[in-house]
Amino acid sequence: MAKTRFIEHKPEPHGHHEHPDPELRPKAVKRLQITFLIGFGLFFIEAIGSWFSHSLALLADSFHVLADLGAVGITLLATYLAERPQTSRRSYGYYRLEVLAALFNGVLLFALALFIMNSAYRRLLSPHEIESGLMFWVSIFGLMINLGMLFVLRPSHSHNLNLRAAYLHILGDTVSSVTVMVSAALIFILGLNWIDAAAGMFVALIIMFMSGRLTWDSIHVLLEGTPKHMDPDLIEDVLRSAFPQIVNIHDFHIWEITAHLFAMTAHVEANVQSLEETRLLIDGMNALIKEKYGIGHTTFQVETYL
Repeated sequence: MAKTRFIEHKPEPHGHHEHPDPELRPKAVKRLQITFLIGFGLFFIEAIGSWFSHSLALLADSFHVLADLGAVGITLLATYLAERPQTSRRSYGYYRLEVLAALFNGVLLFALALFIMNSAYRRLLSPHEIESGLMFWVSIFGLMINLGMLFVLRPSHSHNLNLRAAYLHILGDTVSSVTVMVSAALIFILGLNWIDAAAGMFVALIIMFMSGRLTWDSIHVLLEGTPKHMDPDLIEDVLRSAFPQIVNIHDFHIWEITAHLFAMTAHVEANVQSLEETRLLIDGMNALIKEKYGIGHTTFQVETYL
């Protein structure tokens, strides 16, 4: 039989300074801002180049750059929202706006990728004349710009997960630029215009994979699903092993507020005989969960097992 024991417990404050990107410093934010501005310019250059060269692959690559801009923009949004204070009506702050932005970005990019796929299919049935020279030089320019953006982000990408995600997005676009460049060279040498449509399909598939994953991950967070890298059963076993006085754990929930910001609640039945033992147990569980799993928002209700 379990009897709930109520005590006044004061965990570490979850003020506005606790956010999913504590390691993001002004220099890193500056690098993101520079990358965003450069990418914005590249998007327009590739879009205009695709218009004049009639290259579908180049248009697809410009959409891929748009995906990069979305990733970098969402990271900047997360940084801005992390500094905003909580309110009585929004106790977790504005973090979910980041998830909504990611969902919108994913759906939009998936729709654009479908447009590219449909256009590529039509091009395969009726190939257009491609200005392979212009296509080649614009793709070379895009490749150089992507390498430059990778160089800008590289000093910070290894110690911050959001920066690493943006870095990987741009790395993927670098591969797309190489694809377009090779396609332009093959069209120039072989005179086969259908290669442009095939390359456009390939880049569109990359965008569909990225946007589909982004959309699904956003929905998973909005549905308050368990973070993918966390196993509730394993965490429960860790708690039981670390604290032998625990008899049972129920109503156990772990969810993600936004990227890399997690929360946990649980009812814990334990052999505790006093308020002091209960307090020590809760403090110990909070410390363990924060250190081992990086979960700073934890709520444990201890029920005395009789």
